[in-house]
Parts: sequence; structure tokens; C-alpha cells
Amino acid sequence: MDMVKSEKLKYEYTFETAIDEEEREPLVALKGVDITIEKGMFVAILGRNGSGKSTFAKHLNALLTPTEGTLFVNGYDCTQEELIYKIRKSAGMVFQNPDNQLVSTIVEEDIAFGPENLCIESSEIRKRVDRALKTVNMTEYARYAPNKLSGGQKQRIAIAGILAMEPECIVLDEPTAMLDPEGRKEVIDTVMELNKEKGITIILITHYMEEAIKADKIFVMDGGTVIMEGTPKEVFSQVEKLKGIGLDVPQVTEVAYRLRKRGIDIPQDILSIEEMVCTICQLKSKI
Repeated sequence: MDMVKSEKLKYEYTFETAIDEEEREPLVALKGVDITIEKGMFVAILGRNGSGKSTFAKHLNALLTPTEGTLFVNGYDCTQEELIYKIRKSAGMVFQNPDNQLVSTIVEEDIAFGPENLCIESSEIRKRVDRALKTVNMTEYARYAPNKLSGGQKQRIAIAGILAMEPECIVLDEPTAMLDPEGRKEVIDTVMELNKEKGITIILITHYMEEAIKADKIFVMDGGTVIMEGTPKEVFSQVEKLKGIGLDVPQVTEVAYRLRKRGIDIPQDILSIEEMVCTICQLKSKI
């Protein structure tokens, strides 16, 4: 079954309060987006600023409602207002800045906030909080104040807060953009574990190509539409096309691309250092 299915999805931002008549023209952020994501997948969505990727992500948690087209999340029609509760219970959202998502002065109380709003019984909430803390390896910080944690730890607590609501899908909108390399690794390791071990569908919006290479599938957006999709190898092997829309590729893929331009017979779909080392060793053995 599909976790997400959009067909000809369109969204317009309107500016009714604008004084100038021209400024009232709607901004079309999504222009007929077709995306299908199966349950249990780890998907990355890439695109430069203004490409529409964050607008699409907000639709998945019913923060925005389609202007035109269709969008189903876990089988629920996102155009139906009466289904918003079920949609938000199915797909949890983690934002770029964890400070905007933490609402309590104690970590475990913050994680309990979501289940409490779902009217879950106290005994069940306790179990969910403990389970969520254990899943993100933050049990020892249960009684800490969130403002005493590092950026990576805060984001893991934000993820735990979503886990406590037991969603089938987690949407992460550039969750590592404000973190240092260690914090980014903590967060990505956590979401990968949730995907592989818990079977939770992960939809990751990111600017970091090294994060995207871990995905099962990548969608690339530009100008409000999907212009590329495929496995990481299929997408990142198209270096010139990605550069043409202002995106980078993983560093090792960039090296392979430049070596090929110099006439060296090296695969164009290399994504990891291990693959590069193996390829170079094979080339040396032929000399």
C-alpha cells in the first residue's frame, strides 16, 4: 500500500492583504506534482530554495490543503477537513529548528505533549514516552531541561515526541540544517534506524547530498514540479543536470565526474569513498 500518493497536486499562496493589486497575484508553489511513496520506504526530496519541496512536505501533515489535484496520506484524502486528525496521526512532522518544536521545560514532559493531545490514557503515555526515549537513545536525559541539550540531542527529542504519537510515517523538513556534523550524524543515524528496524516510512527534505545517498529513492523538485526521480545512483549520476538547477552532488561523485572528464574510465554513479577506493584499486591492477 502507498503511504503517499499525489496526482497533479497544485498549491497557490495568496496575498489578499497586499495593497498593490499586482502583489495580490497568487504565487504558484506546486504545479502538478505527482509523487508516490510506498510504505516502509526511506525517501529523500531535494531541490534548491523555492523549488516547492517544503510546501509539499507541509501538505503531508495537513498543514496546507491542496488548491487543486489529489493527495492521499495513508489512504486518507488530504482535501477532506474531517480527516485531518487521522492524517496527522499517520504522518508526524519534524521541522528544521528543534527549538520551535519543544514546548516543555522537561524532556519527558515534552515527549508526552503529543499523546496527551490525542487523549491517550496516562499509563499508556508513560509507556510511549519511555519507549520513544529508548528508541532515540535519550533515556538518561528524561529529566533534563531541553535547553541544556546539544542541537543534535534536541532534534532527537523532537523525533521522540513524534514517535510517542506512533505515526506510520515521519516527515523531516531539513532537520539537520542548523546542526554541526556530529549532530547531523546523530539525527540521520536515528531516522535510518527507525526506517530499517521499525519499518517507519521516512520522508527527508534535505540540502545535504550525503544524507540523500542513504535513501531508497530520491525525488528532485524544481519550479514546483518533480523533474527527476530514481535511486541515488540513477539521480546522482546525472551530474550536469543537477548542477544546471543549482544542486550539488556528493563529493566523491563530483571527483568521479571530474576524473571521467579527464578521460579516466571510472563509473559515473559512485556514491561512497569505499566504492571509489575499490574502483581505483581495480584500475591499478589493470596497469
